[in-house]
Amino acid sequence: MGLLLLLAGVLLPGCWAVTGPRTMWGYVGGSLSVNCRYEAGQEMQPKFWCYPGRIFTCSDDIIITLRVQPVVRGHRFSIRDNRTWRVFTVTMESLDKRDAGSYVCGVRTSTFDADESHVVKVIVAPGPTLSRAPTLPPSTPPPTAAGTDAPRGTPGSFRYFPVLAGLQVPALLAMSGAVLWASLRG
Repeated sequence: MGLLLLLAGVLLPGCWAVTGPRTMWGYVGGSLSVNCRYEAGQEMQPKFWCYPGRIFTCSDDIIITLRVQPVVRGHRFSIRDNRTWRVFTVTMESLDKRDAGSYVCGVRTSTFDADESHVVKVIVAPGPTLSRAPTLPPSTPPPTAAGTDAPRGTPGSFRYFPVLAGLQVPALLAMSGAVLWASLRG
């Protein structure tokens, strides 16, 4: 296996020049963003997001940057090339079940060289179902769901619970350590 990877690296130089996630998840109606990294020296090359082709990298470009336009926005797709950090971000909005499948993020090299690219599998799951809330009498205030952006101090506002719970363990360990240290010294 190692020899095969070595041969691929020699025969296909730059084939790992673009990296990114293998799989991305999104929900129907939501959006997702994919970050793809590229090598130094490719900052001014066009970056693309496309459907994979059989012979060439792309069968059809979905969105692509230009040398003078590092940010491009299409219908539901956008691409932003951060040339300083050598990473470009593709955002897909208003996801639909039909958006699931394989895509390619990459750097367009030249007419005669193969594009440097990376395949990303996009999985689109059904959105969370919202159950209908029970009808409350007019005098009863509506309940506040945990994790919502309720104002501070209102009942049911648990935004800070994970932070506070996470602080209890280090505090208990520090106090236990202090007691143990004091008992060992005295």
